[in-house]
Amino acid sequence: MKKIDLHAWPRKSLYDYFRSLPSPHFSLTADVDVTALITLAKPRGVSVFNAVLFAVMRAANRIPELRQRLLGEDVVEFEAVHPAPTVPIEGDRFAFCQFDYVPDWNDFDAICSEAMERGKRQTELVDGSGDRLDLIFTTCLPWVSFTSMHHPVQGPDDSFPRIAWGRFTECGGAWRMPVNLQVHHALADGLHAGKFYQYVQEALDSFR
Repeated sequence: MKKIDLHAWPRKSLYDYFRSLPSPHFSLTADVDVTALITLAKPRGVSVFNAVLFAVMRAANRIPELRQRLLGEDVVEFEAVHPAPTVPIEGDRFAFCQFDYVPDWNDFDAICSEAMERGKRQTELVDGSGDRLDLIFTTCLPWVSFTSMHHPVQGPDDSFPRIAWGRFTECGGAWRMPVNLQVHHALADGLHAGKFYQYVQEALDSFR
């Protein structure tokens, strides 16, 4: 983790402006192409959930602004950020899970599957993030091909990015999936969101 020198930071004026707003988060939803994942990787036994989570985390880790967090009046940047997905538990409820991101797909797949199975044994929803700031909160809504989404936050200084994805839909032989990204505007802009979707698509295409 490194501390950003705010006085030399090119986006200092944007930081100052958006830190002054009571609702400084923005949320964007766009479709990505999952044709290769559905038609080629899934028949080979690839876990679609694990693959999508890997793709969004691989993309997020390529973007410094998504690895930055507010810490009091400071901004810090982590070398890597890690997934904190929701997992289904008994009673049509969910709980939180987290594990460390690794850039190798096979290792990630194994770690993810183990963590999700462990997470499903929880009986209540507990905030397990503790003092960790190097997390990205993720969730999957496989029942809905949504066009927008807004996540609850703890307050205006909550700088954890949130990522969600929804139901796959097929049209003309191509498969699409909505992906939502919510970030703190003091740290990231539409440009960074655009890069995120570009990198997600590249990661998904790698499953050919």
